[in-house]
Amino acid sequence: MDSLARMLAIFDLFDGDRTALTAEEIAAELNCSVPTAYRYLKTLSTAGLIAPDIQRGFTLGSRIIQLDRQIRLNDPLLHRAGDVMDDLITRVKGNLMVCAYYGKNVVCIAQAWPDRTVLTSYDRGRPMPLLRGAAGKAILAHLPDHRLRSLMLANAAEIAAAGLGNDWASFRKTLKAIRQQGYSYSAGEVDSRNAGIAAPIFNSEKRILGSLVIVVPAADLPQDQVPVIAAQLIEGAKAISG
Repeated sequence: MDSLARMLAIFDLFDGDRTALTAEEIAAELNCSVPTAYRYLKTLSTAGLIAPDIQRGFTLGSRIIQLDRQIRLNDPLLHRAGDVMDDLITRVKGNLMVCAYYGKNVVCIAQAWPDRTVLTSYDRGRPMPLLRGAAGKAILAHLPDHRLRSLMLANAAEIAAAGLGNDWASFRKTLKAIRQQGYSYSAGEVDSRNAGIAAPIFNSEKRILGSLVIVVPAADLPQDQVPVIAAQLIEGAKAISG
C-alpha cells in the first residue's frame, strides 16, 4: 500500500462504533509509525477532512458535510434519480433506492421511502456488501472481467456462500444470467423480512454506475409480480442512465 492509499484508508477506520480515533490507534491499524500517522492527520486536517475531537483524538471534518451538500445540489445522477423515483413511486407499491458502489461496497445515495413500517439496513451512506442483495448483484453483473476475477480471487468463500458460484466458470455463468434477465432479485439476503429487485444504471459510455432498487416485505411480493415490477424498474433505470 503506497502512502496516499494508506492515508485515504484512515477514512475506512471510522464507523458506527468508532467515531473518534487517536494517532496511536490509526498507526496501529495502518501498520505505520505514530509520526507518520500524525503527518497524515495534519494533511487531512488542513483540507478540513479530519478535525480534532471534542474530547480526544480525531474525527471526520466539516469539509465532508460541505462535499455532501455539493453532491446533493449538483450531482446529475441524484437529480435524474429523484425525478424518476418521484414518478415511479406513484406506480409501484414499495420503497425505492438508488445505490452506487466502490470497492466491495454498495452505498444508498438516495431514497423514496413512503412506507416507514418497512425497516432496512440500507440507510443513506451506509456501506453494504456488494456480494449480497439485489442492489449489489445488479451492479456486480456488469463489472468488467478483470474486476470480477480480482473479486473471485480475494473472496471465493464469500462468493460461494452468497450462491454466486463455486469457481470462476460458475461465477461468470450466474452473472451472465442476471445480465440477460436485465435485473436481479433477492429475498432475505440483507434484511431477513425484505425482498429487493434492482436494475442497473449506466453512464453514457455504458459503464455501470449503480442500481435502482425497490424494497418490499417479502411476504407482500408474489413471485409472478417480480418480472412485472422489474420491467418498470428497468425503464426507470434507463431514464436515469446517461
